[in-house]
Amino acid sequence: MNAQDPQNTQTNTQMGDANQAQTGAATSGFHFVIPPHPNTVFNDAEFLALLEGSISLSMEEKKRVIEAIPRLGQEQIDELIKIFNEEKVKFAELEEQYGDEVAKLKKQRENEFELAKKQEENKAAEEEAAAAEAAEAEALRKKLLGQ
Repeated sequence: MNAQDPQNTQTNTQMGDANQAQTGAATSGFHFVIPPHPNTVFNDAEFLALLEGSISLSMEEKKRVIEAIPRLGQEQIDELIKIFNEEKVKFAELEEQYGDEVAKLKKQRENEFELAKKQEENKAAEEEAAAAEAAEAEALRKKLLGQ
C-alpha cells in the first residue's frame, strides 16, 4: 500500500484523532473538556457538540456525564452518542409542531451556559485579585524586613 494512498492517509488521520481523543486532549470552542478515556475511542469534538447541544439535559446533568466518561465502557459511550443523535432528530421534529416551547428550552440551555461562563469569569477575577493582594503583601513584608 502506497503511503500517498488517500485511504491510508484517511485511516492514519482517524487513528491519530482517536489516539488524541483517548488522552483527553483539549477541544477548542466547547464549554466542557473531556477527561482522558484510555478505555474508549470516540470523537471528542463530536461528542461535545452532541452533549452541549442537548436540550433535555441541564448543565448539572451534562457535567455529570463528562465526569463519568473515564468510568464508562465503549458500549455505554456508543449508546450515549446514539441517544444524543436521536434526541437531536426528535427535537427537530417537535420543533415543527411546538416551535415556541422548543425555542424556550433552547434559550434556557443557552442561558445556563452564559451563566456558567460568567461564574467562571468571576471566579478567575477573584483568584487574580487574591494573587495580586498576596503579591502586594509579600512585597510589603520584604520592604519592612529590609530584604
